[in-house]
Order: sequence, then structure tokens, then C-alpha cells
Amino acid sequence: MARALPCCLVLGQLTVLRLPAFTYLQPKSLKEALRMKADAGPNGMFVAGGTDLYPNMKRRHQEPKTVISLMGIPELHRADDLTIGAGVTLTDLAVRPSVIGRAARLVSTPLLRNMGTLGGNLCLDTRCNYYNQSYEWRKAIDFCMKKDGAICWVAPSSPRCWP
Repeated sequence: MARALPCCLVLGQLTVLRLPAFTYLQPKSLKEALRMKADAGPNGMFVAGGTDLYPNMKRRHQEPKTVISLMGIPELHRADDLTIGAGVTLTDLAVRPSVIGRAARLVSTPLLRNMGTLGGNLCLDTRCNYYNQSYEWRKAIDFCMKKDGAICWVAPSSPRCWP
């Protein structure tokens, strides 16, 4: 008999967040990736390094039913004098003796730079400390306007979200 797992398990003081169920697709071309996204519609998301998407999925900030990997698409990993693909890692950019190389060296830690991509970091959604908490934490104080709520906890009297 199958049973649903809770979104997190509490082990002593350690909370283990689990990814929700999703379909993982691995296109080999941009055309195939775009077709997969069109088929998935709003329930599909692209992923390359996953340093932001997967933690957000664990916290239930983003809940795609289909995740489409961009890692197998060669043209997204190209980096030459004229083009830098969205799938180029921050580590690959960090070795460049340019402003973009210096900027890449300032991002996070070496482990995250090894996985994080230029495209993912440029498309990163801004968020505040209230939004960037676990599902249980957000549920306990009531959800914020950015995700499932009606209030911005940064500016409670504001009619809009202030991430």
C-alpha cells in the first residue's frame, strides 16, 4: 500500500525537507526543450544547476509538476568571445579576467558556483526573509503576498509585495 510522505520529517531538532513528486525531462536540443515546456504549460519549469529551484521546491515556494533540464543542450554551455550561454557555470565564468569574471567570483561559495549557472542567476526571483522560509514556518504566521497569502510581511500596510 502506497502512502504519501509529509513535506518534511522532524528528526530531533533536524528538519529534513523533501522534494515533491515531479516529472524530470532531459531534452537534447533547444527546440525539444521548448516543445516540452509548451506541453507542460505553467506546470513546467526549466532547470540547469538547480541551486535555487530545488531548495525552493523543498520549501514549496515553487511546485512544478514537470522539471525540464537544460544541462544536455550543448549550445547553452558555449562560452567564447562573443557569446556566453545561459548554462555556463559561475565557476567557468570566474576564471575570466573580465568584469563578469570578477562578478562571478563574488557569488556564493565555490560549491554553489560549480553548479549555479549564468542564466539561473540572471533569472533569479527576488524574495524577502518571510518568503524564504519553510512551508510550516510560513503557514504558522500566515502566508505572504508573494506565495498564497494576502499580506506583505515586510510592509504589512502595503497593497503590494516588497521582496
